[in-house]
Amino acid sequence: MRRRFGTLAVHLFGAALSAALAAGFLVPPAARGDTVTTVSVERERPVREKLPTLRFLRANRDFIRSRFDRLRAEPRVTAAPAAPIEPRFLAYRQMLADVAAGRDSVTRAFDTRERAGMFTNVRDLDELERDLDQIERQLDLQRARLEVLQADFAGRQRTELDVVVTGAPLAGRVDSIAVTLEDGSRTVAALDSTQRESMKHGGALEVFRGLAEPREQTLEVALVGQGWTAAGHGFITLDPERDWLTFLKLDLSQAAPARGIGSLTAGTWKLETESTAADADRTHP
Repeated sequence: MRRRFGTLAVHLFGAALSAALAAGFLVPPAARGDTVTTVSVERERPVREKLPTLRFLRANRDFIRSRFDRLRAEPRVTAAPAAPIEPRFLAYRQMLADVAAGRDSVTRAFDTRERAGMFTNVRDLDELERDLDQIERQLDLQRARLEVLQADFAGRQRTELDVVVTGAPLAGRVDSIAVTLEDGSRTVAALDSTQRESMKHGGALEVFRGLAEPREQTLEVALVGQGWTAAGHGFITLDPERDWLTFLKLDLSQAAPARGIGSLTAGTWKLETESTAADADRTHP
């Protein structure tokens, strides 16, 4: 469901920033009156219970284990010589087969009479036809509802995520920045000396932009470079709002390897996309 947009670009604070302001994407949130929400960068992945139905099993695991203990097999050696089968037991099988054959004959005769009575009755045939027509109408209505749901949840999806990085760390050199989404897709942005100098003076590096699911999710962020390879790994939890473009800004201006990934400053704000504004006049189901 996600798509990537072009190559990674560094927007300079001068002329390139003017072009970004005209495009309406990198406008400072404070200038637009948007609310910037600070998010935390954690060293370990946040623990989130994915299967709430397992609470009962966890709360009663001692009892369940005791039940399983009783199911353990205990081998025993016992002599059980075979005895001859009585002839009357063998006759039972033939008796059961005769009973089944008789029941099938009666059932076939009953079905024949029922079918003959149904097809000779014009009223029954008419009612059957009306029932079939009603079922067909219900199927058509259900098909129309499914098309509406598909268009709403697939065709009008406009939830996007844009991850940008700015600033220069207080210590250590960052050679690349990697962002991994919950579905496993990974985006890496490499930095050269020109890009690092640009970010130091206000430039911003776009690491990822694409469609995202409108739900709470955890992103994995990794800084690779001198002093950062071992300390620059962490997780950020955010909740993109449906049909909005959500920006996630990582500020490295106060970051240092000695303080770990938690020294990064992260914040989010949202921007309504043009396609969402165009859909505002439509009548949603």
